[in-house]
Amino acid sequence: MTALPAIPAPSGASQLGPCLPVPDPTTEVVPGGSRYADRKWDLTPLSGRPTAAWLTIDFERAPEQVRDDLRHFVYLVLTTDTPVDSLDRPVSTRTRLAPTSVKSLWEDLRPFLDWIRDRGIRRLCDISDNDLRDYARTVQLSPVTQPTRGRRLFAITRLWLFAPYLSPSARISQPFWEREGVETILGPNEWSPENKTVPIHPATMSSLLVWCLRILQDAHVITSMHAIGDHHDRQATPGATLAWIDEKTASNPLRARQLLSAAALIVTAYLTGMRADEVLALQRGCCTPAPAGGFAINGRTFKSAIAKGRAVPAGIDREHPWRAIQPVADAITAMEALHDSPIIFPSSLFRRTRQTPITQNPPTVGGRTSATQALIDWANTRAITLGREHDIIPSDPEGTVSLRRLRRTLAWFIYRRPRGRVALGIQYGHLHAATTDGYGSRAAAGLRDLFPMEEALALSDTLAEAASTLSTHPHVSGPAASRYRSAVEHYTAHYAGVSLTARQAADLTRNPALGIYDSPGQVLACCFDPAKALCRRDTKTSSATDTPDLTACDSRCANIARTDAHIDILRRQVEDLREEIAAPTTPDPLRPRLARRAERHQALIDAHTAGDHD
Repeated sequence: MTALPAIPAPSGASQLGPCLPVPDPTTEVVPGGSRYADRKWDLTPLSGRPTAAWLTIDFERAPEQVRDDLRHFVYLVLTTDTPVDSLDRPVSTRTRLAPTSVKSLWEDLRPFLDWIRDRGIRRLCDISDNDLRDYARTVQLSPVTQPTRGRRLFAITRLWLFAPYLSPSARISQPFWEREGVETILGPNEWSPENKTVPIHPATMSSLLVWCLRILQDAHVITSMHAIGDHHDRQATPGATLAWIDEKTASNPLRARQLLSAAALIVTAYLTGMRADEVLALQRGCCTPAPAGGFAINGRTFKSAIAKGRAVPAGIDREHPWRAIQPVADAITAMEALHDSPIIFPSSLFRRTRQTPITQNPPTVGGRTSATQALIDWANTRAITLGREHDIIPSDPEGTVSLRRLRRTLAWFIYRRPRGRVALGIQYGHLHAATTDGYGSRAAAGLRDLFPMEEALALSDTLAEAASTLSTHPHVSGPAASRYRSAVEHYTAHYAGVSLTARQAADLTRNPALGIYDSPGQVLACCFDPAKALCRRDTKTSSATDTPDLTACDSRCANIARTDAHIDILRRQVEDLREEIAAPTTPDPLRPRLARRAERHQALIDAHTAGDHD
């Protein structure tokens, strides 16, 4: 980011005095770009962020009578520290805003500007306490979220904080909510550390990942045909064959590049847990083999990027790289072979024209959503053509599949599919090991803020479902039956129906008595106690005892409990086994094995029916 010249804060900022001088109309707000007198300011070059969207402030949207004062205000916000020490209440806000935050501030002010225009107010200094109370009621009743209401009020607070710097006509009085408390308008703070981003449905995500990996199988053909460097399409490597992509698609430069780029982007973002702007900012050469195995990806992080107490819009280099597995390395390698841009995922690969040099097309988050949908449409058409209707990617019930949802989805899968498998043999257990190792050592995979809460939510979901089951079918069998019921009762009494706070989430996951893991595949619930766990009897490392290995359950384990729901599954399995035994096509050597399995299932059913065991 190119820094604007800083203006020192005047002494005694909380006292009204001479305003800071209004800049000359020709003053460059953006070096080499927008000038002070311009109708619109494009702040995008100031961000220094390769994924920044257009940051435009249109002063024509403000009432004409206050336009000059607001122009001065925005300029000061860009160049001057906000005197937050004038606030009587603690507020988590930075004194110097990044260009993206300045744009957000402007958008939060716009409803207020429209309101004063409709009210006939011609000067900001004429806004009375009664006016602010009326506007606060308007905000209170507006159909937006509580955080949005809070931002709209604080935008006015920030305008008041800058009063000492502004001309007398622009100086508003202290908003009453800064004296009486903002809770009088917004009510109690509803903030929760729970991530509100909805995970992508497992059926959608698994099928999508399968097709992305299939497309990457054909990457060498696409890159040999359509690599960008000399700005014309190359010939395919002799003897190269396609596994999944049809010849018509492969021969279409735009379609082939978009398809490969979208697949590589999804694989990279999803299997690393990077934020959307982080993956789009990756540079050529970022992926290297890691000494401990797998791969290390170096890049920049933007969220909470701070240097010397101030936000750094351009981001900062991560102290520790992301951890990655082979498919991610393959995806990045494919992109590096496809083009010569320093950015791994340039926008040029998604556009219908290549008139603009690829290096001049920084990526944006929103521009990738349509590419993802295009990939889904192509994959579904291809599945039908190949007669593989079971490979169709189902629509997500929550709507659009976006980059921003991939990170939450990875965390969701890791904690709800322990040791589970995903497409083409990629194991979430492997991903879990890579990411949690980084979490513990601060060499984070970018999921430090998601993992603790996601683990708590997964456990809460399991216990809530167990409570629902026991409310109508209270019978539990198995050596851990009493521990199972106790865990459910404790959860119901202390956590049921609440939005988890960070402290509650930590208490939930740290309570060993609440460690319940449902395993439909093993048809049981594991009331995990490491000291009794037979799946861990050969484990030497302490880190491995955090969760059970649900792929290695032992029928003799003292951690097993079964509910009526598990028994219903076993009954259906016994019926299926008996039908298979009776079928004339079943080989004779197989029948005894199937019969023994049916007998074991039936013994569990009989024991459950006879009564609890503990």
